[in-house]
Amino acid sequence: MNLAASSLIGVAFAVIAATIFSTAGVIVRRIDLPAWDISFWRSAFLVTTMLPLLVWQRHGILIDVRNAGLALVLSAVLLAGAFVSFILALGLAPVANVLLMFGATPFITALLARAVLGEPVHGHTMVTMAVATLGLSLSVVGSLEAGSLAGMAVAFIVVLCMSGNYVVVRHRRDVGMAPAIWLAGLISGLVALPFAEPGNVAWSQIPWLLMLSPGQLVGGLLLYMASLKRIPAGRAALLGLLELVLGPVWVWLFDGEKPDDLTLLGGSIVIGAAAANVWLDSRRPTG
Repeated sequence: MNLAASSLIGVAFAVIAATIFSTAGVIVRRIDLPAWDISFWRSAFLVTTMLPLLVWQRHGILIDVRNAGLALVLSAVLLAGAFVSFILALGLAPVANVLLMFGATPFITALLARAVLGEPVHGHTMVTMAVATLGLSLSVVGSLEAGSLAGMAVAFIVVLCMSGNYVVVRHRRDVGMAPAIWLAGLISGLVALPFAEPGNVAWSQIPWLLMLSPGQLVGGLLLYMASLKRIPAGRAALLGLLELVLGPVWVWLFDGEKPDDLTLLGGSIVIGAAAANVWLDSRRPTG
């Protein structure tokens, strides 16, 4: 396969992954269960459905686990924090308010990478970070009016966890994501279990839970990882911002959950700033 064809496939994988991720809000709204119950079953189905894949690839998985060591465990803990916090945030705030917080991820990642890995923070990142802060401030004001500030605060935990995981994986390139995802599902399931009542699930809710995980969660993660093997991380991150655009659109169309004007304005500023930052990063020389 030539480079152009491989790159095209990578772009397609990233776009499909972002589209799949963007459906989480609509799916969660279809599951009439408390957030902790949804979090538990999402993790339980993830662990169950990924186990055959891990067994099938057990030789490579064992090598990844042995080489990665504690870094893999740290990656899994951070992912687990993101899994649980995301579902809790959706139970506290509209989907648009939750997703727009994720626009801060590239900037938090840049700051963590600077502090932990010593990577430079470029001038354009500082400028776009200031613009994104303005957008987030407008969105927070809108959330105060809508009573969704708690949900956005929990969503920011997702941002911290995902940014931390990115830095861990960047520091240890040998960390295999498949075992980390499975272990994250196990950890998040155990965290949710004391607060959940698994017996309350109805058979009619099982298809939606399966769509949420493994379908939405595992499918999106595996496609995104496949895209990173074919296209630069900057381009994949830029395409990943489609999730922030599509997520609120789906709940607006299917559930009539229209964001308030300040949230829309702030979200547009955050997404634009994040997109500009990733695009400018992708234009810098890699050597």
